[in-house]
Amino acid sequence: MTRKAKITNDEDERKDQRDRTDKLKQTLQGKAKLPVEAPKHLTGYAKDLWEIIVPELNETGYVIAVDSSEVETLAMNYQMLRQAYESIKSVGITYKAGDKIFKNPAVSIIDSATKVIKSIGSDLGLSPQSRATLIDMASSEDDSENNLADYFKG
Repeated sequence: MTRKAKITNDEDERKDQRDRTDKLKQTLQGKAKLPVEAPKHLTGYAKDLWEIIVPELNETGYVIAVDSSEVETLAMNYQMLRQAYESIKSVGITYKAGDKIFKNPAVSIIDSATKVIKSIGSDLGLSPQSRATLIDMASSEDDSENNLADYFKG
C-alpha cells in the first residue's frame, strides 16, 4: 500500500515534498472554490456542517469546486451519524420485540458513517494528522481549528 503524498512547505522537510506542494498550490490557484451556501438538498446537520467547513476549506487553497462531492458525502454521513445517535439515545443500543432482543440498526449506521467521515475528513485535511500538514500553509489568521472543534462538540 502506498503512502499519501505529504503536503508541506516546512523547510525541515524534503525538497521534493516542498516542490510538490508548491506545484499543487500553483495548479489550484485560480480554480473555482466550493460554494459557501450548501446545496439545496442538504438540510439539518448536513447543511450546517457544509456552511461551517467550506469557508475553512476554501481558505486552505487545496479544496476546489470539483471536490464538492467529497464534502457533500462528508456532510450527509455526518447527518446520518447524528440521526443514528438520536435513535440510540431514545431507543437504546438494543430493543426488545416480543421475547427477542435486537441490536438497534443505528449502531451499524454510526459505525459505517464514522468510517466514511474519518476517511473523507482526512482527505480534506480535517483530522489532526492531516491538518498538521496543511495548517502551516493556510493563509487564514482566524482560529479555524476552534470553529470546527466547537461545531463537533455539538
